Amino acid sequence: MKKIIIGLSAAGLLLTSCGRDITSLNDDPKNPAEVNTEVMFTSASVGLVSQMTTPSVNFNNFRFFTQQWTETQYIDESVYNLLKRNVPDNNWTRMYSQMTKLELARTAVNALPDASLKASRTAAIEALEIYIFSTLVDTYGNIPYSQALQVDKYPTPVYDDAKIIYTDLIKRADAALALVESNSSSGFGSNDPIFGGNNDKIKLFLNTLKLRMGLNLADTNNALAKTTVESAYSKGVVLTNAQNLGLKFSSSGQFTSPVYQEMVTSGRNDFIPANTFVDALNASSDPRRPKYFTLKNGAYVGGLYGKQNVFADFSHVQDSFLVADSMAYLFDAAETNFMLAEAAERGFNVGGTAATYFTAGMKASLDFWGVDAVDQAAYLAANNYATLPGTWKQKIGNQAWIAAYNRGFEAWEFSRRLDFRTFVKPGSRAVPVRMPYPVNEGSVNNQNRTQAVVAQWGAATADTQSSKVFWDIN
Repeated sequence: MKKIIIGLSAAGLLLTSCGRDITSLNDDPKNPAEVNTEVMFTSASVGLVSQMTTPSVNFNNFRFFTQQWTETQYIDESVYNLLKRNVPDNNWTRMYSQMTKLELARTAVNALPDASLKASRTAAIEALEIYIFSTLVDTYGNIPYSQALQVDKYPTPVYDDAKIIYTDLIKRADAALALVESNSSSGFGSNDPIFGGNNDKIKLFLNTLKLRMGLNLADTNNALAKTTVESAYSKGVVLTNAQNLGLKFSSSGQFTSPVYQEMVTSGRNDFIPANTFVDALNASSDPRRPKYFTLKNGAYVGGLYGKQNVFADFSHVQDSFLVADSMAYLFDAAETNFMLAEAAERGFNVGGTAATYFTAGMKASLDFWGVDAVDQAAYLAANNYATLPGTWKQKIGNQAWIAAYNRGFEAWEFSRRLDFRTFVKPGSRAVPVRMPYPVNEGSVNNQNRTQAVVAQWGAATADTQSSKVFWDIN
């Protein structure tokens, strides 16, 4: 991790230092003469994972969307007041900022004379950009895409149709896969905190991302969904915990885990597990409870969701989550196996049955959290796919939700796609099925924003957290 810290420190100096050499006054700050490619890529990688991981109420509220966590004294986010702290703006800005860094890296990569190195680095850049764009579509709907990241040329970019973006992202993923399959160069090497210069990891990432995107399309474009999912599976997706994809934060300094920063170094006690989630695990005597939560008077007790809670009166997040140099994942085996179970139920050819992948998903989660063999066997027997009550969407969705604890966005994806559980709104605001567009877009790009809202939901006033993105039709 030392190389990442050094690189990011250099990035900070690049962006903030004021040189004393008077000749620097002739430099064009918008078009730097030299870009440190490794610094930009490393910074974008860490920035992306940090944004997807942080529990900061200013930047990431996804853990509240499926009521895994709740709050103690200040409850605006858990009652779904997304605008008080400008969360839609801040998430949007952070995600697009990482792509700006990736584009700076791409410019330098395009000038490389080594075709193999250029191909592997381009594939790594593409993998992260495709992930970010797809996540933004899933969060907001139509977004700037074709004119995005070109602020000098398009200061007010158009919002592209989300369906068209998805189709293009799948094509880009296939093109990136072709790049890494045709060479053995080590890409960004040790300056790559997610892939480590390993082309096999880039392929796993792209195919698993294709799997998720394909499933999201299943209710609106089943033909494309089927070919995308089956192609992803046949070329290899994350199936075991050894293949989980993410990065390890630093043990000290600026780049410690965002969860550690918000829940330890901040000195605040803002978050506790929610009763919505804890009660569901209590009902099945889930053996992951001691891995997820602390005991309160000999029991696992969640705070009342959306209400003020006294921190000391409830179970807390386990200490294993509060480690400075913890790992954070963008994809893991439990998530992927549950997605494959869903794919099998939808009639897609993914090499196994829904029951097989369902069990594999539970086992991947139980293994990851170190649940002993006896407790695993009892839990798997009690959660037999054939005999569990409910629809297949409820069976898969509930177990995916439990396995995706502390991975708010991933739990939210399953929730909207499978509608496996009704999350009761705790106040007057709707449970979010999308984020509204940033308030700032209404000031700097209002015409395009308004056109996007009308195109998707029929009225300029429909930019709300209850308006669904294109693939969430049920």
